[in-house]
Amino acid sequence: MKLPPLTHLQFAVLNEIGEATMSGRELRAQLKKQGIKKSGPAFYQLMARLEELKYVEGWYTQQIIDSQIIRQRHYRITTGGKNAYDKGRDFYWTGV
Repeated sequence: MKLPPLTHLQFAVLNEIGEATMSGRELRAQLKKQGIKKSGPAFYQLMARLEELKYVEGWYTQQIIDSQIIRQRHYRITTGGKNAYDKGRDFYWTGV
């Protein structure tokens, strides 16, 4: 069986996002529950790579809380990401 286009870590990220839209904070918390702990910079570098590959789409939102502007990054899976995820699922879940 051919290797999937995703690493196991990228696959885990796409699996957590699924059909949802998630903030970076929410996604890191979900990954941590799965035993995947990444520092903030390492996590956002991983997400930037997934964006470069066109597997996820990311954007910022901002809110004002107690006169302070809070920016938050959000992500959703793209069609390309869904296709890569499906190939990874076939590989990782059924074995070699």
